[in-house]
Amino acid sequence: MLRRAGGGRKAPLAALRRRILPSIPLVAVLGLVASLLEGAGIGLFVPLLTLMVGEGTATSGPAPIRALTNWLSGAGIEQQTALLGAAIVGLIILKNIVQALNECLLVSIRARVGREIRNGLSRSLLSVDYSFYLVQDRARLTRIVSTDSWVVIEAVQSALALIPAVTALLVFSVLLAWLNFKLFVLVLVGAAAVHTVMSRLEGRQRRLSKAFVDDNQLLWQRQLTMLQAPKAIRLFGQQDREEQRAQVAIERLWRSVRAMNYLDAVIHPTVDALIALLFVTLMLFAYGTGMSIPAITAFLLLLTRAQPHAKTISRSRLSLAACHHSLEEVDWLIGQARTAAIANEASNQLRLDRPIRFDEVSFTYPDGSRGLDRVSVSLEPGRTTALLGESGSGKTTFVNLLCRLITPGSGAILLGDANIDALNVDDWRARIAVAGQDSELVNGTVAENIAYGHADADRAAIEAVARAASAHDFIMALPRGYDSLIEGQGLNLSGGQRQRIGIARALLRRPDLLIFDEATNAVDALSDIEIMKLATEHRYFQTLLMISHRKSTIAVCDQGIVLSQGKIVEAGPLGTLDYFRTMAGDDGA
Repeated sequence: MLRRAGGGRKAPLAALRRRILPSIPLVAVLGLVASLLEGAGIGLFVPLLTLMVGEGTATSGPAPIRALTNWLSGAGIEQQTALLGAAIVGLIILKNIVQALNECLLVSIRARVGREIRNGLSRSLLSVDYSFYLVQDRARLTRIVSTDSWVVIEAVQSALALIPAVTALLVFSVLLAWLNFKLFVLVLVGAAAVHTVMSRLEGRQRRLSKAFVDDNQLLWQRQLTMLQAPKAIRLFGQQDREEQRAQVAIERLWRSVRAMNYLDAVIHPTVDALIALLFVTLMLFAYGTGMSIPAITAFLLLLTRAQPHAKTISRSRLSLAACHHSLEEVDWLIGQARTAAIANEASNQLRLDRPIRFDEVSFTYPDGSRGLDRVSVSLEPGRTTALLGESGSGKTTFVNLLCRLITPGSGAILLGDANIDALNVDDWRARIAVAGQDSELVNGTVAENIAYGHADADRAAIEAVARAASAHDFIMALPRGYDSLIEGQGLNLSGGQRQRIGIARALLRRPDLLIFDEATNAVDALSDIEIMKLATEHRYFQTLLMISHRKSTIAVCDQGIVLSQGKIVEAGPLGTLDYFRTMAGDDGA
């Protein structure tokens, strides 16, 4: 049902399959009981119709039917008819009760599968290393979470529907063979022809599904660009270009969808035509062999009731063929989950109160570009250090390594004499706070964004750090103050407002190490002065690392580190650095 995804690799979804398997026998048993009850009810139509057409008691057919009719032969025609009718109705009612129970079980299993897949995706997205997001296509990840996961859940439902359908088809096949073996052989020949047609259509469906997924991903990429870069598109006058690129992607996707719809439009009429041909052939054959009208009626009724189950099987097979690529994608993403490292130092003992030393640290990105090259430097506790350099010099890599979002390719980062890799990563990050130029705000209220990571923070503490970050006044001017909603990553706020909320969020953590990564480049001069005053007072933190292109901003720092092409070219007291002395004034370099 949930097969391994390509390459012979053990699929993470296989664990889910193992949890589902214990429920499968019960699904099969309930399906078998329902089918037997329905088949028995249909079988009783033979003696009932025999009585109704005035042919007396049925003398042919399966032994149980002959035994029943012999047992009823002592009663009058009216009594026999009433008893047979009551028995048929009773069997149908019981069949529907059992079928309803089975449907409830299938719904429960489907809900469990959906929950497990969603939990697996969430667990994977939250546990993967940050470096995973540096190399993966965001459009692909978005499509897997928003589209492929639902496709897989629906495919699981199709796979589960196969179980009672196959069980019912087997039961009806036995009953058909029991009623008339020659006609049953003819049915098998027709079923083989339908199977041959379906196998060819499944292969076509699988190829179209792969093309649809690829084209859908391309459209996702185009539309994500529109959502994530609306400002750049307009400033550079690229509306027409982006619209043209989207139209090309939409046309490709439309062709894929049209091909899939055409195939669907052909499949079902083709199957229905083959089944209709089979029915006519059976009737002519039965008439030619002298089969009684009640027996022919019961046989065709059984065959008619078997037809929906055959259609369910064919549709489920097509659905599973169409979801093959989505299953592989979901399986791949769930398989990226990582297990958190075990802490070697208790979290309540970890403090960044010793020098943090980069010892010959190098890092190379997956595309081969060098982030840092054998960097050795120390951040002293209680000091304020400026990290300087042109764009692309390695500052972001330095911060990501310091926050343990990425791991050094060589060298080590030490806290005192201890390698930080030996410390629990969550405990380490709990002592660090970052306020960046692109504060990543989440959907929620202003207060919830400031308290992100500190859900138990009271309103007084939230307002205190907001005042320290020069954010309180503009927050109170919002329609609902601290309870105003932030949506779409804060696009309803200005850049400076987003940065000040980010600074307030970082201060609330009261970190040992606070990192300002261009955290004030969008705030006004007055707010900048207040925030720099905060930086000199060290009220909310112990150590400060500041990245900025504003000379007035970094002037509060004691020390400076200058990076160029991933290497340290200067380090020492800020006033002694050539890079600092040659920087422009308040407008930045």
